[in-house]
Amino acid sequence: MDTVVNGLVFDLDNTLLDRQTTFMRVAGNFYEEHLCATTSVTRDDAIRKIVQWDADGYANREKMFARWLGEWPEAGLDMGTLTKWYRSAMERQVQPSMEVNGFLAYLNDRQVPWGIVTNGSRNQHRKCRAAGLDQLAPFIIVSEEVGYAKPDPRIFSDALKATGLTGPEQIMFVGDNPIADIDGAKGFGMKVGWIRRGRQYPVDLQPPDHVFDFVTEVRHIVDMTPQSPCVGNERR
Repeated sequence: MDTVVNGLVFDLDNTLLDRQTTFMRVAGNFYEEHLCATTSVTRDDAIRKIVQWDADGYANREKMFARWLGEWPEAGLDMGTLTKWYRSAMERQVQPSMEVNGFLAYLNDRQVPWGIVTNGSRNQHRKCRAAGLDQLAPFIIVSEEVGYAKPDPRIFSDALKATGLTGPEQIMFVGDNPIADIDGAKGFGMKVGWIRRGRQYPVDLQPPDHVFDFVTEVRHIVDMTPQSPCVGNERR
């Protein structure tokens, strides 16, 4: 390969975690727990609407929940109750991936600098715990905690500092969102790998350096020479 890097930074949802499948299970749980006995909507129709409103995870959570409440008032929920239920349901439905976690453990064994950068709320930490990622990741940067989100260059700068590497060109950012992940990291100077998920890359954006179907495919383009321990690799 023509792109060899020394460190990796990963997106979380639909990169290290199969969020799409997790969310589908949560939508099914919502129907079974709150709609099945109170509304005439079918399970398939309810899940279709919920998935559409979610916009692949990029919809504003509060606005999305408002749509649920407005569509199904007979469920008897309010914003606070629904928000609490959703966070708990997402955590329950997250399932660790032995293949992904094994790969990340291998990166740690080889002392490859890496970490996670994710847009979202502090609830992302709960998902990481449920997936076993919190015990593996040298660092986890969550947009709500730092006050800015991908594609803001500051969050990529934070990731670079956390790896302990000296230049963005030494790092490959791996993610599924063409704008937030790929265009954002590329604009900061990082190499980029796109998780395609059966999609075509937007023609109006600069193409990624690599295209992957599964995150573990990046093992072939990272330098596995053990790195010296550094402050930037401490756990957060």
